Amino acid sequence: MAETNVFKRYEKKFVITRHQFEGLLQTIRRHMKYDPYCLEGNTYHLRNVYYDTIDHQLISISLLKPDFKEKLRIRKYGVQGDGTNLVFLEVKRKIQGVVTKRRASMTLTEIDQFMLKGEIPSRTDYYSQQILKELHYMTQVYELNKAVFIEYDRLAFFDKKDEDFRVTFDQNIYTRYDNFDFESPDRGVSLLKEDQVLMEVKVGDAMPLWFAKALSRHNIYLHSFSKYGKAYELELAKEIRNDV
Repeated sequence: MAETNVFKRYEKKFVITRHQFEGLLQTIRRHMKYDPYCLEGNTYHLRNVYYDTIDHQLISISLLKPDFKEKLRIRKYGVQGDGTNLVFLEVKRKIQGVVTKRRASMTLTEIDQFMLKGEIPSRTDYYSQQILKELHYMTQVYELNKAVFIEYDRLAFFDKKDEDFRVTFDQNIYTRYDNFDFESPDRGVSLLKEDQVLMEVKVGDAMPLWFAKALSRHNIYLHSFSKYGKAYELELAKEIRNDV
């Protein structure tokens, strides 16, 4: 499957119940197709390591909901022990509601050299090389370190008529702050209640009418939610309890 390294879209998030999720799926399957990663209609697994400054500057600013914010993460597809060696280094920015994402693929060895020593891997593709230089600049400006590990199972769909419209459902979202190993079996702390599912809607221009009607029919409303933001808030609450 061809990889897209630059994304630009609006993102809307909804925390829904499993009952709402099952009801909405019936409509979605009529209008949308599965993401290529959803083999035979199954979920796929995502593992992420988010980077931040030592005083958590990036996420602290993000939680204030400014007009501009950005995050840097390493993303790995697949489950623990599958032997995959490919990861994506991604910078995600939000500017007045518009989300852009730029990413570069690397091997695990390349990413270690990149993040620890600042060594930029060579690419024959000019555009990929420019993205790597941009990502390198960001790591140097912020002096970033590993901040939090987040993993989850995702079910994703593309609209049959407009592939700019995408809907994803994330379940079994777990986080940990003390272990950044992609292969560790330690799941950490859950970010959602057992009956909850995180739905993210990614759209280029406008949401299809059929989808807006489906949201209304199932009483689904916007709900601000950031995985890293929620993980950070949980860790802060834990530190406060320990200090009492």
